[in-house]
Amino acid sequence: MARSRKFLPALVLMGAALSAFAVNHKTGETVQTVPHKQAEYSSSLSDIKVLNIVDSRTLWSATSKKAVFSGDGGTASLSDVAINIPSENARLTASGGQYNLDSNTLSLAGTIKSQVQGFDVKTSSLQIVPGGKLNTGSNDVVLLQKKGVRIEGQGLEADQKKNVRLDRHVKAIFY
Repeated sequence: MARSRKFLPALVLMGAALSAFAVNHKTGETVQTVPHKQAEYSSSLSDIKVLNIVDSRTLWSATSKKAVFSGDGGTASLSDVAINIPSENARLTASGGQYNLDSNTLSLAGTIKSQVQGFDVKTSSLQIVPGGKLNTGSNDVVLLQKKGVRIEGQGLEADQKKNVRLDRHVKAIFY
């Protein structure tokens, strides 16, 4: 349990690092392109890898092909995101996402796949919020599957205590 509690606060540190980069590297300048219209410069990073190491042990790692920061530095659009948590035997991948640097919230979208403790998890959106909660949209279909069991429902919520709840239309097939 203690190991999993360090994951999300560390993810918040990743956000803080991205936030510091955005603040230090955004120009804040505007360029006159057309009378009464202004364009802002934006910053980006490519091939990002963030490691959270404590006592020479990697608690989690995260990679992203690209992060493009908004003009105001408040958000970063991510592509090809992967998060590994070795202590939990967990891996999460997403085709894209949005990191809100102000609220330290990571919203993943597109094709999201996760492997957690033997379960394959598939959904189309997932939000990781400070305090250790994971959730999908209330109408998002979630599929949890491993050998011998398939669970499908809508609206997933999970916390650091490993409590997982599907809100509605839950079906379980045991084979």
